[in-house]
Amino acid sequence: MNEPFDEENVPARLREQAEQLAAQQRQPLPQSNEEVMRQLHELQVSQIELEMQSAALAELEQLKNEYESSRDRYAQLYEQAPVSYFSLAREGVITRVNVAACGLLQRDKNRLLGRRFEQFVAPQAQGGFRRFLDAVFTSGTRQVLEAQLFEGMAGGMVRIEANFDADSATARMLVTDLGDEHARESALRRAFVILDSIREGVLVTDSANRIISVNPAFTTITGYQAEEAIGRDPSFLGGGTHLPHFYEAMWRSLHQDGSWYGELVNRRKNGERFVESLSITPMRSPDGAISHFVGVFSDITERKLAEADLRELHRELDQRVVDRTAELLRANQHLQLEVHQRERAQEALRDAERFFHATIDSLTDRVLVLDRAGRVVHANQACLAFVGQTPQPLQYLEFCETDPRWQRSAGRELAAGIRAVIAGNADTFALEYEFATRAGPRWSQARISRFLGEGPLRVVVAHTDITERKLMDGALRQSHAQLRQLALHLETAKEDERKRISRDIHDELGQNLLALRIDISMLSARTEGSHPRLHRRVGAVLSNVDTTIKSVRGIMNELRPMALDLGLQAAIEWQVGDFRKRSGVACQLLIRDEALFSTIGSQVEIVLFRIVQEALSNVMRHAQASQVTIELSSDACAVYVAISDNGIGITPQQQRKKQCFGLIGIAERVTALGGQFEVGMPASGAGCRLSLQIPLQGTGRPVA
Repeated sequence: MNEPFDEENVPARLREQAEQLAAQQRQPLPQSNEEVMRQLHELQVSQIELEMQSAALAELEQLKNEYESSRDRYAQLYEQAPVSYFSLAREGVITRVNVAACGLLQRDKNRLLGRRFEQFVAPQAQGGFRRFLDAVFTSGTRQVLEAQLFEGMAGGMVRIEANFDADSATARMLVTDLGDEHARESALRRAFVILDSIREGVLVTDSANRIISVNPAFTTITGYQAEEAIGRDPSFLGGGTHLPHFYEAMWRSLHQDGSWYGELVNRRKNGERFVESLSITPMRSPDGAISHFVGVFSDITERKLAEADLRELHRELDQRVVDRTAELLRANQHLQLEVHQRERAQEALRDAERFFHATIDSLTDRVLVLDRAGRVVHANQACLAFVGQTPQPLQYLEFCETDPRWQRSAGRELAAGIRAVIAGNADTFALEYEFATRAGPRWSQARISRFLGEGPLRVVVAHTDITERKLMDGALRQSHAQLRQLALHLETAKEDERKRISRDIHDELGQNLLALRIDISMLSARTEGSHPRLHRRVGAVLSNVDTTIKSVRGIMNELRPMALDLGLQAAIEWQVGDFRKRSGVACQLLIRDEALFSTIGSQVEIVLFRIVQEALSNVMRHAQASQVTIELSSDACAVYVAISDNGIGITPQQQRKKQCFGLIGIAERVTALGGQFEVGMPASGAGCRLSLQIPLQGTGRPVA
């Protein structure tokens, strides 16, 4: 573990990590009860927290064992190290030594502990040692000193490197025996070899800060040869990259703290800037005065660039973490909102379902809700009261196909319709059927539809009792049939009365007018020469009698054309000719087969004549046509009549007008005879076309 152990923050950190692991390991649960979800979440978090605490305790135990093992190894290494280690209190009292230190001072450990190290330093070097030790405790930085020990102790000359240990408030010293002059020269040569081989640049200046020596790594890093650097102030490498107060702080630290370490930007010989990590240590003479400065530096440009890239990467990662955290927070809020909305929707769905069941239970219609398999999910009270108690759950399709109370296979037809709606082959289905009950057969209408909503498929079957409507429809059809029979009877009676009146007019009024005309004609002949005035008067009377005879003939033809006594063909031909003379409109009569007139009864003849008469009258009054065509044809079943014109036509709105008694009369005449009547448009696309067919007697109604 790289992080420091903090007992106070352990529970909070464990709790936070447990929350994160619980969020990662949480399985999707039914979001129906928020309290259950919260309790389950707490249990998961607690379980993970206990597991993490156990893991943390195991890790702490392992760290403790490793610490004790490291401590033992450190103590062994410290005691058996080949160099001399000393620990001094602020007063210079020795508090700890190793075996090599006892050998250096030629004393047992018991004789060294508690004594001042200054007692073993030569008198001329004791002042410098005191200043050296005071600098270590004051500055807290590493200090180096060469000092002379008392004669008879080792080689006499030693190198002391000391640093301050804040935890124990002691100065730790590494003491190296420099030996005699030959040994020192040998050590110096080794030092030069080391300086020539290391990759860090080293420069040595005198007390006036003039370079007196550099190693090869200096030339490699800066590009300056030794002869170009010796004798110059090291500030020439900076090239003005740092302000003066930077160097002032450096010198102040060197004199106060005894060393300086930092980073600065210098220039190579080619002008390229580079970042170096520099440590400067002053070298002191035996009297404690600074004789030299040793600077050790290394090129850390690549490391600084890498650190900058790493910081940028960390910044980007931190920003990504912040963005991702914000996204997760928004997603969590959105999820909570969706959970809340879903709970509200579920509650609303339950309320709607209760309201739906209460609503359909209050209906008088029998309503069932089926699932995809055709089983009854819900049936209202009216349905249960109609069929009685049934086993639950009821398979409604099986009930429709097997229950014998369905009349005329209506149950199987209803089951087929339900299957079609379930399969999606039809959106709705409707059926009128008869069902046997204890009170007798009852008629109902079934309407099947799909329930349009979320969730599983539901099919709604609604049964409406239409027995009363069926009875009313039957009574209405019977009433209509009676009305048609009455209308037919009235038309027949009216035609008979017209025939009687026409004959009476012909027999009585026609004969009287004819006799009167004969008498007046004779009187006109007698007065022609003898009484001119009377002759003119008799001529006028004779003209009036002729006019009256024509009017009587017109009235007779209106009531019943005499041509009808000659047959339907003659009557229609007479009617067409009369229409031409009165309207001036071209009228064409097409008879496909004259033999058809032999199959038409007298009652049908009158109806067809009146229809042609009424149609031609409508053309003359309203059509504004210039051409009329009448076509008659027949087959073994019916007589067909088509009357077409090229006039302005008739719209559906005009057909529905209350004043269209002509078309209504034609339709009623045809319907009374069991025929069919249509109003349409000719093939030419302009005008009006009346089409009708009347079944022949004994053939039944033809199929349309």
